[in-house]
This record gives sequence, C-alpha cells and structure tokens, in this order.
Amino acid sequence: MSTETITYDDVDDPLLEMRDVTAGYGNTTVIHDVNVTVGDGEIACLIGPNGSGKSTLMKSIYGFADVFEGRVRLGGEDVTGRSPQDNLRAGMSYVLQDASVFPGMSVHENMLMGGYVFDDDSRARKRAEELYDEFPRLGDLREQRAGSLSGGQRRLLELARALMVEPDVMMLDEPSIGLEPRYIDQVFERIQQLNDLGTTILLVEQNAEKGLSVADRGFVLASGEIKFTGSGTELLNDEEVGRLYLGG
Repeated sequence: MSTETITYDDVDDPLLEMRDVTAGYGNTTVIHDVNVTVGDGEIACLIGPNGSGKSTLMKSIYGFADVFEGRVRLGGEDVTGRSPQDNLRAGMSYVLQDASVFPGMSVHENMLMGGYVFDDDSRARKRAEELYDEFPRLGDLREQRAGSLSGGQRRLLELARALMVEPDVMMLDEPSIGLEPRYIDQVFERIQQLNDLGTTILLVEQNAEKGLSVADRGFVLASGEIKFTGSGTELLNDEEVGRLYLGG
C-alpha cells in the first residue's frame, strides 16, 4: 500500500491539532504517529477501511482513549488526556457512532442532558428552545420517548443535543451509518448548515464520497496510520485513493 502523501499545507493557526499521536487502550496501540490539522471553520473528513482506527483517533482527541505519545491541542491549548467532561465544557462536542439517546427519556429530556455541564438549569432549558427553532421536527416530538424515534430522527436528536453547549468543534463518528438515503441527505444538509454558521467539524464517514464532497480537507487512515491527506476534492479525484478506498 502506498504511503505517499498528497501535499496540503497546514493552516497557520489550527483550531484542532494532533501531532505525532500514538494512542489506543491499555496495552494495545491502535493508531501510530498520527498528524491531523483542522482549521477554524473547516469541515474535515476522516475515511478508511473498517478496523483502521478511525473511531480510536476521535476518542483519543476527546479523552475516551489513551494517548501514549504526542499531543492534542484545541485552540493552541494542550488538551492531551483531558476528560470528556472538561472537553465538553471547553466547547468540544462528540456524537458517537453508536446510538446514544436515552430511549426511556423524552426528546426534551434528552436535549436537556446535552446541557448537563451547565451550572444553571434555566440556561439548558433556554438553549433547548433555541434548538427547537433550528430543528422544528424535534420540537414537535419533544414529549415523545426517544426510543420510539426513527433512526434518522434519533440522529437529528443526537446532533441537536451536541449543539446544546454551542461547541466550537463538533466531532461526528459515522453520522450516516444505518440511515435511509433520505435521512443521510438531511443529516449532511444539517452538517453543512452548522458549518456555515461557524462550527468547525471533524467527521468520520463510511460513505467516503459523501463525506469528502463536503470536506475542506480529508484524511485517509489505514492500519492505524495516515496514508493520504488533501482537500476533499483532491482525495475524491486521486486515482489511487479512488482505487483503494472509494471503489473506483
């Protein structure tokens, strides 16, 4: 497999940065010497085969995986190994690959859980109402149990809940997984809208063409290492990336 890197200059003042990160769980190393840079206001997309370490890369940023070597920085601040709660308070949110709604709670109760780091409950209630204006379908469903929602509705709830803290950076792990095509389009429309409003986004996406099509920059991870990096368009048009990872 080629390890040639497509040239793509790093931003001068990155919002999110991984430098020479080796990470995993306990005594198990999953990713090796990873470098990822995301500029303020960008969408960055991480693609690669199953088992390549994409989710571990995301978890190493957020504090769910162990960083053995290297540094993670947010807005220039070293956040390596910081707890997920502290990352959330600092303006970083994370939507997990697996369904993360609380099925026995209502949509509204789930929304309020997204603001659990707030000291003032009224702040969470006010923010939830603001988000119902952005996600009117969720407003209509606010009293419904989250476990009764469709897959697409649950994903929209997860996105909205992650916005409760008004994050500077939102990380999305496989936002389209398991969704019908119509919901995939809705989710990516929402991702683009959030980015247009100023949210920096790092996503892992199984639908590589869909993810790269909205990305300012992309990264290809395989066997725990970054193999290619470039703009989303460059990676979509690169013959070797297409042959190895896009089915082209």
